[in-house]
Amino acid sequence: MCGMGRRQILLPPHFLSPFPNRELYLLNMKKIVFSVSILLLGFCLSALQSPQSPTIPVVRARYLSDLNQYESALEGFMQVLLMPQSTVAQWQSSFAQVRNSYKRAECLLAFLDEENTRDFLNGAPLPTINRVVAGVEVLSPAGMQIIEETLYSEEASTATPELKVLTEQLILNFSRIHASQTQLLFTDRQVMEAMRASIFRLTSMGLVGFDTPGSGAAIQESAIVFQSMYELIQLYLPYSKDIVLNRRLKSHFEGGIKDMKEHPDFDTFDRLHCIRAYLEPLYGEILELHQNLGIETVYQVTNLSQPLEYLSPSMFSAETFNDHYYSGIGAYEEKPAVISLGQTLFFDPILSENNQRACASCHQPEKGFVDGLAKSMALNQIGDVGRNAPTLLNAVLADKYFYDLRADRLESQTEHVIVNEKEFHTSYYDILDRINQSEEYREMFQTAFGKKAGIAEITRALAAYVRTLKSFKSPVDQYLRGERADLAPEIQQGFNLFMGKALCGTCHFAPTFSGLVPPSFTENESEVIGVPLQPNATPLELDPDLGRFENRRPRDRAEHLRHSFKTPTVRNIALTAPYMHNGAYQTLEQVVDFYNKGGGEGLGFSVPNQTLPFDHLSLSTSEQTALIRFMEALTDTSGLTARPTRLPSFSGNPAWNQRVIGGVY
Repeated sequence: MCGMGRRQILLPPHFLSPFPNRELYLLNMKKIVFSVSILLLGFCLSALQSPQSPTIPVVRARYLSDLNQYESALEGFMQVLLMPQSTVAQWQSSFAQVRNSYKRAECLLAFLDEENTRDFLNGAPLPTINRVVAGVEVLSPAGMQIIEETLYSEEASTATPELKVLTEQLILNFSRIHASQTQLLFTDRQVMEAMRASIFRLTSMGLVGFDTPGSGAAIQESAIVFQSMYELIQLYLPYSKDIVLNRRLKSHFEGGIKDMKEHPDFDTFDRLHCIRAYLEPLYGEILELHQNLGIETVYQVTNLSQPLEYLSPSMFSAETFNDHYYSGIGAYEEKPAVISLGQTLFFDPILSENNQRACASCHQPEKGFVDGLAKSMALNQIGDVGRNAPTLLNAVLADKYFYDLRADRLESQTEHVIVNEKEFHTSYYDILDRINQSEEYREMFQTAFGKKAGIAEITRALAAYVRTLKSFKSPVDQYLRGERADLAPEIQQGFNLFMGKALCGTCHFAPTFSGLVPPSFTENESEVIGVPLQPNATPLELDPDLGRFENRRPRDRAEHLRHSFKTPTVRNIALTAPYMHNGAYQTLEQVVDFYNKGGGEGLGFSVPNQTLPFDHLSLSTSEQTALIRFMEALTDTSGLTARPTRLPSFSGNPAWNQRVIGGVY
């Protein structure tokens, strides 16, 4: 659909009457299709040209002008590279114009063509797997970030050939994107959505320096994006009758721009203040403007589930994310009976071979849904399962699961645990045979699903319970939402370090503080950080676990994914020690020290594809402490730790009635 609002399309009555023969029926059906097509085309054109949508032609002209400016800046940069005797300083100055012109266009371009923008223009300077071929084809880094990283490296003065090749590639890739954008028609709805996505991108990526790996110009560039958005929003304000809302929008945009321009230093910029005072309020106010102008929302144009709940006014709220999208199965809102059944199954060791292990054995509510062990204990207490138990708090907010990302749905990870000989060592059919012997369980499944238990019902119920474990009521969340008046200065400093100098926020993206990539939140990142096998051993040794590289997904069998592991959330991290996939570190102090030293490379390992900076972060002792205080302030388990008071009984098997809620171990 195009433009503001929706119109009902009415067909002439004779088109809806029965037809005497097949030929006439088909002829009339063609007339229907043709008539509907013409009506839709006329509607779209009128939406673009009529007084209902006077802004789109202006927005479009401005957008195309920004794209042209970016193209000109790219060509200018190439000319500087080709100039005899040109210096690195001249290259950097010219490239800054490229970056700035891109930032003018970023709000719309990165929204309207997100994949190509990420893959070819502004993606991380790391190898990637080609998403459009069936096999494993590794693509070398391309785009502005790898150019910037090269420009600001110690080898920049001798990198002219490499820079020329990278720039030629960037110009070619953008020419294709530019051509498609020139032909693209977009609507007021998409402009509003793009601006809200841009607020998220600024918060989670722009201010943290994700796409400025060398220049340190993150704050200056963020100011350009913010200014560009302000100019966009001003095209819509004359049509808004809410004077108070208009005033708030102007105030927050102007305040944010002033803040960024007056405090451009990357290390000292107060991100917490900027997000709380300007970005978080604007995220809700642009939604208000969207609705007040009568512009249709995404829910009026598609029934497909979306990662974000568009009508949520906050970025830092449990309502921000649509857990149904990530679950991929079941009703939009599960019945309480389904969730209750899932909770019972989660704490019931009847799912395991020996009736002593439950999901809650490794994911204990009182410990932040982990077990407190370096590596979880195996079945019958013989050895361990090989890895540390990750928290289930906010676990649903992911597109892949487990440390090695081997499961692509929340439901499918259940099977991995059930059949694993070190975990439950059973099968769905064994479980079904057991629970169908319980009259209470049969009644619970009938109430929840209107049918007897099946594999789909078990996985759906368990997933429904895990979906409820969303944690967004920490002191930090409340402060950012304006619900809390104060936050300890040390926590504020820690937030700014996390999102700035310490570079944590470039991998643990706000607001999930995990590897779920903003602003679309449809893909999880994994990182190679070089974790030691035993941090106190002499000599130190790299953990041999290959992680994602050996997860049995053929497309992940790429060299740069050796020792690559899912980036977990740091929410509730104060509760979830020990840390890392192997539980190598017992305390947050040890974890911060590991990162501060430069990861595995900093410890002296050879980690060819490490995604962390190899050099020291140069965090002082007080800065490290502040960083830890901030992470501790991300704790919230309110209303999430309840256990069932009893488990369903089995009249025909009294021994089973002795099983322990949550398992024995």
